Amino acid sequence: MASLIYNVLIFAIQSQGPPPPAGGTGSRGPQLPIDENIWILLAMGIFLGIYIIYKRNRSSINKAS
Repeated sequence: MASLIYNVLIFAIQSQGPPPPAGGTGSRGPQLPIDENIWILLAMGIFLGIYIIYKRNRSSINKAS
């Protein structure tokens, strides 16, 4: 009996759906300044790639010796 009540309550809570958007049509939410700092993300990606390649080559050289 308790599982039936639990299932009914969960179904009732989930069937309500999300609330309607507060703003008018066309509001897309907060804008993030990725365009201004894209060079930082690219540099971090390049350095991470170099680091991973360096570690893999270093470990493969140590295994071959």
